[in-house]
Amino acid sequence: MDDERDLEVRLQNLLAKRGQELVKGLVEEVSSLHREIAGLKRELGALADYQATRARWLEIDGATTRTLRLPTTVTIEADHLLRPRDGFYAMEYTDVGRPFRWTGPLPQFSFDVFIDRRPGVDLKLEALSCIDFEQQKDVMLVVDGAPVSVELEPNGSGFDWMAFLPPRDDARSSNIVFVLPAVLTPSDGNDPRPMGIAFARLTLVARESAPG
Repeated sequence: MDDERDLEVRLQNLLAKRGQELVKGLVEEVSSLHREIAGLKRELGALADYQATRARWLEIDGATTRTLRLPTTVTIEADHLLRPRDGFYAMEYTDVGRPFRWTGPLPQFSFDVFIDRRPGVDLKLEALSCIDFEQQKDVMLVVDGAPVSVELEPNGSGFDWMAFLPPRDDARSSNIVFVLPAVLTPSDGNDPRPMGIAFARLTLVARESAPG
């Protein structure tokens, strides 16, 4: 329903324009549609890659035994298929074209990941920015229902969260939940959404496959 209302508002704004303003508005609308289509193509490609990779994990061992081989490295990008119900807004781009997603409207956002946890896993989440660093920097990480300690490292204008996921000897997915102290709206009033961090990438590497 929000998308329908947004489309109606955009259409009414176009109909109210005349002359060069109308032409400019049409150009902006077409450019916006091209960006949305490009984003959808990337998400569909990422989904196809995920399905193909998951199919390779399953191998039949004999007539009755199924063996699940989990990957030792997983990377989730902002232009992958991240759902609103998991705490992500639609994909956006920086001035230099890097994709990102604001988290929100709730303080928590989550991932369900299949990875080999037997040796333990190093986690790194890259954030481009947040609304108020001092209010939002102290994140809580919950993995499979248990708290896990997090370290923060500055990274340019953004920051990285680092953590270690403890070993686990099974083939279940890992439920990873980040909980922010707060979600905030920008002080300039141009965006009314409650937002957390500008998510860019999540990387998980099993210890035995980590370099060095």
